[in-house]
Amino acid sequence: MEPTDQYNFSIFRPRNLHGKKNRNVILSMLLIWVVTVFGFQFLLKGIQEPTPEKSLLMFESTWPEAVKGTLSPEDFQSFLRSLVLVRGKNTVKAEEQDVISEAITVAVFDVVPDSIRSDILLLIANKTRLNSELAQVKDQEYLNIKKEITEIDNTLIRFTEPYSGFSLGSLEATLLISSLRNEYPESLSDKAFTKLPQIMKLYLIHNQSKLTDTKFLGFPFHYFYTAVFLLILFIILCIVYNILIEWRLKKQGVIE
Repeated sequence: MEPTDQYNFSIFRPRNLHGKKNRNVILSMLLIWVVTVFGFQFLLKGIQEPTPEKSLLMFESTWPEAVKGTLSPEDFQSFLRSLVLVRGKNTVKAEEQDVISEAITVAVFDVVPDSIRSDILLLIANKTRLNSELAQVKDQEYLNIKKEITEIDNTLIRFTEPYSGFSLGSLEATLLISSLRNEYPESLSDKAFTKLPQIMKLYLIHNQSKLTDTKFLGFPFHYFYTAVFLLILFIILCIVYNILIEWRLKKQGVIE
């Protein structure tokens, strides 16, 4: 008869009945955990569909007219808003940011009068110069230059607001003026912008499904499942494991 107080445990080579039962419980818990964690991710992957943001639809509807330079004021603002939205994403690569910034510059200078364009270019040049000086100064001089840059930014926003619709203090206005360049292509039909539609699609199309769109207890379901439910499940599995092991120890009369 197998002694009941021999309960040395090895998950790979159980030495007795208790070890085998313990191993089976552990593997069952591990299987449940793997299925609930990775199975849900595969499910998300299987049912997701590429879904464009409204900004992409705005861009695609206005892009042909933008290339021709025949945008209406309303379409111009929609087109500009879609560009600024992508420009503000922190995942956009540097070279792609440059393309978007140049597109914003061309779009803005296509609609503003020549007199204002000259003033804007002068302000941009002064801002570029001041930014280059910041690394060489400190203390009060640094603060003075920062103040000058802020004043230039505010002036640029006031110049562009009647055309862009972005008012002083808005994030869109800040992104807009930070994108303006002194040197830029002549028009949006330039070959430099051939990749712009693909860049916009890359950052404005996201995979979505019913699991990501459904709300549960105020959270998107996929977020609740991964951030809350899986944590609770792990705790439950630990409790169930301890209960099962205690029950089996008592049943087999294993002495601890």
